[in-house]
Amino acid sequence: MNVVMLVLRLVHIVAGIFWGGAALSMELFIRPSIDATGEVGQQFSRHLTNTIRIHIFMMGAAMATVLPGIVLYWIDSDGFTSAWLKSGAGIGFGIGAVFALFAVVFGAIFGRSNARLGKIFAQIRERPTPEQLTQLQALRKRMNIVSPFHVVTMILAMIFMATARYFTF
Repeated sequence: MNVVMLVLRLVHIVAGIFWGGAALSMELFIRPSIDATGEVGQQFSRHLTNTIRIHIFMMGAAMATVLPGIVLYWIDSDGFTSAWLKSGAGIGFGIGAVFALFAVVFGAIFGRSNARLGKIFAQIRERPTPEQLTQLQALRKRMNIVSPFHVVTMILAMIFMATARYFTF
């Protein structure tokens, strides 16, 4: 294995572990805890979004996963031209890549919504205005719709990536 392939695989896998682990932790543990703890949860959420800027790290991890993945797929398929594309591994990695791209899109929608939520919360002094309340409700609704799709597509991408080399079609 040459050094370029090794570095690409390491970046792809480590970033994917961070991205997937963080997304699953957010969906399964952190978001429900924020929702259950009222004002303290909202303070934590504001800190996570406005100070730590978790959405920037998540998108960075997503890009550090997907971009090397595309390059690896391109190398393995000899520029998207070889018979490898029709092999079990080629098809498996391709399906995993499609799920990963959907996860990026859903994650970006969630992250942007979360960032907007944080900005609105930062503007609220005592009580939200009716306009702010409407915006908050719309953003939460969007996040509640998108989040399960993000997590499911990410899990499916991980499953296909982890097992693709064993597929026989």
